[in-house]
Amino acid sequence: MRSRFPFLHFPLVPFSEILARLPAQTQSRLKQHLNNAAYSVRLVRYWWAGQALAREARRLGRPLQVVDVGCERGWLKHFTPEGVVDRWIGLDWNPRPEVRDLAGYDEVHHANFDESLPLPSGIADAVVSLHVFEHLPRPGATIAEISRLLKPDGIFLGGSPTMPDWLAKWRERYFRKRLQKGKLAHGGHITVLSPLRWKNLAADAGLAPEFITGSHFARITGNPLENCHWWLRLNQFWGGLFPSLGSEAYIQARRTPMWVSKTDDLSSHDPHWRGLWVSLGVAATVAVSALVYQKVEQSQDAHQQTVAAWLDAHQGGNDLFIVGDAVMHEMLTDRPDTKKASSQEELIRFLREHPEAHLLLSVPAAVKLVHSGEPQMWKIDSRLDLDHHDYLLLRLNDSGTPLTEYLLGTAQTGYDFSLME
Repeated sequence: MRSRFPFLHFPLVPFSEILARLPAQTQSRLKQHLNNAAYSVRLVRYWWAGQALAREARRLGRPLQVVDVGCERGWLKHFTPEGVVDRWIGLDWNPRPEVRDLAGYDEVHHANFDESLPLPSGIADAVVSLHVFEHLPRPGATIAEISRLLKPDGIFLGGSPTMPDWLAKWRERYFRKRLQKGKLAHGGHITVLSPLRWKNLAADAGLAPEFITGSHFARITGNPLENCHWWLRLNQFWGGLFPSLGSEAYIQARRTPMWVSKTDDLSSHDPHWRGLWVSLGVAATVAVSALVYQKVEQSQDAHQQTVAAWLDAHQGGNDLFIVGDAVMHEMLTDRPDTKKASSQEELIRFLREHPEAHLLLSVPAAVKLVHSGEPQMWKIDSRLDLDHHDYLLLRLNDSGTPLTEYLLGTAQTGYDFSLME
């Protein structure tokens, strides 16, 4: 983005000089504003846009084709130096006769700015829209249409009232609610544009912002200071320093070049480094997979140690552990004091052969044991919570909580035993 003080580089002569170019008999309100002050802050919007157009014409070395979106009375043309514009095209919801009769626009069209604009694409070197966007319900759609009208590398000049972004959002919500309730007329101020909002709107429409600046910090019509050159320059300096506190924000954004495929212009030996990027991607995938595998292995080792310590704490010397859960089978592969039952029938057989053994089961397996019709005198010797799953160590003895009582308590907490039927 260029300098935030573009106004300070534009030549400033008393606006009242424009009076000499207006017919004496005209009744335009512009004459009243020009008579009120030599540097009317109210008219700064037209002066800066006219100067920006003049700078663009100098850059191109020729006059411009300009579309004025929201031309109304055509005052912009009076503030644009002679020879800068070759053709003026005005668009407005309600264009005034003055835009033709006094300003002398070459074309004037009625336009609803919430719809497609009635002009062909790529027609303009510059599109200007001053104090229009604050009245629009969908400014993003409108600026996209404006971008369509611009030639590649053409410029958009926009301006509106402004305030800081966080405050602008609240104020716009307030306007929109009043509009929905019928307390605000369509066409009134319903959108609030902070400098950041202007920047984002432009970027979304393919327009690269070149500067966004504020205009002034005080506008009091009839203020004697508006006859002082330095007063206007001071206001402009303030707007450059604090765009969101500059009362009005102005933006110049340039249309980015149209996207065109240039594949045929590329060298067949152009180093795209595809192999390198694919190799990096594969290496990253392998590295992540190795880390995940290592974490899983570490977790499994930690679980095996936990289960082994659990059984060791209940090993009285010659005790035997009958394991009736597939997950535990994998964790107890090397223990000689275990027998692993691979089916319900094998589990029952082991229990009958070793009635004094410990029985290691998950809760679902314990439910199946109860449903098998085996004796109901199993007692809870110990319980282990592993990865949020309950595992039980049971024995046929006279101490401990009865298995059926434990399972009943578990059922009251929401365990669905029907899944194990």
